[in-house]
Amino acid sequence: MAWSGSQYQQLSASADVMHRKNRSTAQCPSSNFGRSYNSGKSIHDYSRTNQQQRSNGNAIKIQDVNQASSNVTIVGIIIAKESPKSIISKKNPGTERHLVSFVVRDSPAGFVAVTCWGSERYIAEISNIYHTGDIVQLSNFQVLMKATDGSEEKFRPYTPLPFSFSLSENHSSITSYDGTDVDIYQPLLHLPTKASNDYYSLEDIVANGQGLSGEHINILAILKKVGAVKDITTKTGRQTQRCELTLMDEGVAAFPFIIWDKEAASMATTWTPYRTVLFVADARMSFDNYRSCMVATSDSKTIFTVNPDTQEAHSLYQYAQQCDSAEEPEDDSKSDPPLEKITDKYTVSDVKSLMDNYQEHWKPTAHGVSCLYLSQFNTDTEDSNTVISYRCDKCKHPLTEKNGYLCSNVDCCDGTLSLFESSDPPELDRAELEYRIPVSLTDHTGSLEHCYLYGSVAEHLMGIKVENFLKMDLENRTRIKWRFLMERCKVYFKVYRSNKDGGRAVIQIMSCSLAHPQDISL
Repeated sequence: MAWSGSQYQQLSASADVMHRKNRSTAQCPSSNFGRSYNSGKSIHDYSRTNQQQRSNGNAIKIQDVNQASSNVTIVGIIIAKESPKSIISKKNPGTERHLVSFVVRDSPAGFVAVTCWGSERYIAEISNIYHTGDIVQLSNFQVLMKATDGSEEKFRPYTPLPFSFSLSENHSSITSYDGTDVDIYQPLLHLPTKASNDYYSLEDIVANGQGLSGEHINILAILKKVGAVKDITTKTGRQTQRCELTLMDEGVAAFPFIIWDKEAASMATTWTPYRTVLFVADARMSFDNYRSCMVATSDSKTIFTVNPDTQEAHSLYQYAQQCDSAEEPEDDSKSDPPLEKITDKYTVSDVKSLMDNYQEHWKPTAHGVSCLYLSQFNTDTEDSNTVISYRCDKCKHPLTEKNGYLCSNVDCCDGTLSLFESSDPPELDRAELEYRIPVSLTDHTGSLEHCYLYGSVAEHLMGIKVENFLKMDLENRTRIKWRFLMERCKVYFKVYRSNKDGGRAVIQIMSCSLAHPQDISL
């Protein structure tokens, strides 16, 4: 399958648009982001286009700034941003200084760290208005030369230039840029801040193990899953957010990456699993004793480049599209509350509205309970494959007809590699069986189609183990059907945004049982 560069660029543009749609409504109304990333301009044509189309004649390129520069203006795109913070003032002990930091870029090699200083209210407003992907104009800033020993970059992102910019509330300005040349800045958002081949694969990280602990490294990987965003209060009382990502590549099926920052966590919720490749510059590595494995974490040095426009990322994206995308319930049951704690009541109409919201943007998993009629329950079929699914007996990975009922898990000894080592037919008698019964659920507001009763949920409803069901003749299977069809059931469910199929909303039935009279009020 040939790689389509335009498809990848369009995907990157969609991710940019999705991130902008999900921002706070406090954004500056003059920001201009209606143009697609896939503008048809090559990054190699950037310098020529920049000279021809820059509408603000007073602006200079970041690389042309020096320590003697004063009253100058630059225009660039924000490629990284930290959440606002405060520090104790050295000049006035007992008081705090408030700041927010960005990295702004106007060319492949022209990007610089920018720190805005001001009152708590001013910094909060700046932070609410400007985000990664916004194009800004900076004026009357102070140029600060970096220390030659590199000490300044121990706690801030790497930038190639020997200086940084400092903006003050009283003397400097930061505004949204809406010139005619805004399109030329969008490609810069998809260029890594390090060399495109300067990274560790996940397999390299696993192989190096604790030898990388405490180091900052670059990672190129596929986003496999975005976990729930959790509000955290640190030991010092600071409010932040935590979001755990699951990464993958050709060699490793799952690797944990933890985000500790409200701004980065918010951005992560706009990324679509299996459709997002990440180049992470300066991720901090550590060994997690509880999990007994290496874990990557973001900190003040980290920069995320989403769907980087590099050959390595294109190849990895192509691999992601070839991964098995058969829909199945996601294994996050450990985070599900007990059924008796699920009390939010829904009608079918409510559930459909909820799923529409999840289709638009990511939200934490929602749990609910309903009293619904089982309006489809077709167990009376001679083709058992319509109500039964197979799993690898070693790794529990689903086996599909698409893959010839062979395990496609790269980490399984019977997995993907065996496809190339044997032409023997799959041994389905070695596979684990479970129910996968298609059902429809109905009430006075409508019907939910294309739902499934999986595994133990179906077994508990029918009271029949899957092995015994397979031994039944068609007449007995029909009796089971009419025992439950059009009966009112108490259904516990959850709704979440799937990691697959473009991030669509999915309803998963957690429990289904015949309703008691006291359940009818649901």
